Amino acid sequence: MIDPFAWLALLGIAGHVSWLLWLSNVLHARLMDQHKLKLITRALDTWLVGGAAVALVWAGVRIGSASGYALPELLQRLDLPLSPVWRTYVAVCVVNTVVGFVPWLVRRLTFREADVLLSDERRLLDLRKETKAPHVHSLRARLLTSIPGNQALQLAVHTKRLRIPRLPAALAGLRIAHLSDLHLTGELDRRIYEYFVELTHALEPDLIALTGDLVEKTPCWDWLPGTLGSLRAQYGTYFVLGNHDIRIDHERTRQVLVESGLVNLGAACRRIEIRGIDSLLAGNELPWLGPPPLPDPPLRPRNVESFRLLLAHTPDELPWARQYDFDLMLAGHVHGGQIQIPPLGPILAPSVHGAHYACGVFHEPPTVMHVGRGTSGKLPLRFFCPPELTLLVLEPEIAADGTS
Repeated sequence: MIDPFAWLALLGIAGHVSWLLWLSNVLHARLMDQHKLKLITRALDTWLVGGAAVALVWAGVRIGSASGYALPELLQRLDLPLSPVWRTYVAVCVVNTVVGFVPWLVRRLTFREADVLLSDERRLLDLRKETKAPHVHSLRARLLTSIPGNQALQLAVHTKRLRIPRLPAALAGLRIAHLSDLHLTGELDRRIYEYFVELTHALEPDLIALTGDLVEKTPCWDWLPGTLGSLRAQYGTYFVLGNHDIRIDHERTRQVLVESGLVNLGAACRRIEIRGIDSLLAGNELPWLGPPPLPDPPLRPRNVESFRLLLAHTPDELPWARQYDFDLMLAGHVHGGQIQIPPLGPILAPSVHGAHYACGVFHEPPTVMHVGRGTSGKLPLRFFCPPELTLLVLEPEIAADGTS
């Protein structure tokens, strides 16, 4: 008779993997000392792989023995009763498979972007062909970008039309270019970032938003005036910083960008007029930099046409955006997971919500949120998840009588 506990061990592997991935996602979403985070991550990775491998081999031995297969003596020695502690852990993992992993799997398989996404036109560019320059400047980057299927040197240019429920009619067709997670490290050639600027200007945005993780190596400060610092739009280019920016003197990064003509929204609110509409622009850099800005008034006035736009690094600040009545929130940080597994999509994403907000358009009233996959990354490794540059074209709600 086949030991049913062996089958439970196999079932528990899904729960073991899912809760450890969840824990890793949550830890990477928090403000932590980088050295400690690396040590914890390595321990989790070891336990994730090692625990699953041991359970798989042990269950295979039990099943194989009960089925009459001749197993090598070394494997037969693994056919030992599990201690009460291990049995308890496997039981917990089995429960997590039922109450955690299975619902998550259903959500991933049925995920659809919010219905406020009216259209998404995209084109995929090969940066090797589009830029006439060396592409990478480190052995690691050369090795990783040479892996078949790696899309790190591709760029998906999206034009997404979004329905913003309370958008004033005067702002219909407003064009916002969203760039995030450029990660200037020197590994990718400067010409690539200059090309990003050219592409952004070719989209003819009315406003440009940069949502963090811009520079993480000090030599790249010299790149800023000729790359990100040269981004221009009619209503301005705005930025916030992210967790990788604080690995160097982030205030120096702010200074260089501001001196280049960009507008710092970190922990700040600014009121501007866009097509005659009072517009509040704010930046939230939590949990890494703070405090958050204090919108005044906290809620948009009733019966007054206005627009509220929030730049944040992480999508985890969506509750804050909803609390302060923002119409549109732009975020990055999670890179779309960098590696997606069809048809599940992303698995790892540094967010307290796991991969739920890894990329795409979400609508949790009153806020519409766009999470970009980022245009680069510290690790040039992407599968089924190319870097992204997005133009958002805003449209108002259409009333039943056809008016906006």
